[in-house]
Amino acid sequence: MYIWRNSLIVLFSFFVLIGLGQEDAKAKKRQQKGEFSALVRVGVVSSQILGDNFGGYNKLGFSGGIGTFTKISERFIFQLELNYSTRGSRERSTKTKPIPFPMRLEPHYLDVPLLLKTNISIFEIEFGVTNGFLLFHREWIGNSKTPNNQHTWDFNRYELAGNLGINTAFSTKWHVNARFHYSLIPASGSIGNSGIALFGGAYNNAITLSLHRLISLSK
Repeated sequence: MYIWRNSLIVLFSFFVLIGLGQEDAKAKKRQQKGEFSALVRVGVVSSQILGDNFGGYNKLGFSGGIGTFTKISERFIFQLELNYSTRGSRERSTKTKPIPFPMRLEPHYLDVPLLLKTNISIFEIEFGVTNGFLLFHREWIGNSKTPNNQHTWDFNRYELAGNLGINTAFSTKWHVNARFHYSLIPASGSIGNSGIALFGGAYNNAITLSLHRLISLSK
């Protein structure tokens, strides 16, 4: 829990410093309706799986990909992305709860987020859904990777998740993004399968901090 709390403090401080110190973000180019721009993104992921009984955002991973966005009204921008992302969870061994062979889960996804964005002052709020397609997953017990035919988890091929995030710019071309990801349908198991969780299934829960490079597609 302390890792998650400290990460929030650092993340909040980072956004405040950028927000207060970067007035040039207010002068960024206003995109015209129907004009498309592109982005390249890379970031780190802190995640857990609700329903695995491990607890805490202890699994670190990565996310990277490309996207395009366009203004669809005076207030809203639509953004489509294609990302490669890792999520999962990690069992922590502590002094109060020593675990000789902690487990680690790591599903790999091809993600297709569909997002709406709107500006609030120099910040940009985003919300929408992500269509996640499982590529494969890995499991470790201690430092030993588990063979595929001995996996104890069976992740679903499709994951629908809700997203909520915030962007801030430190130039017209570079943005920092923080995004919260929560499965709307089970990532593993199914609703009604009480053997995994109280309400059935297990749900990916992740926070991604990423750097975006914007690319104008207009002449």
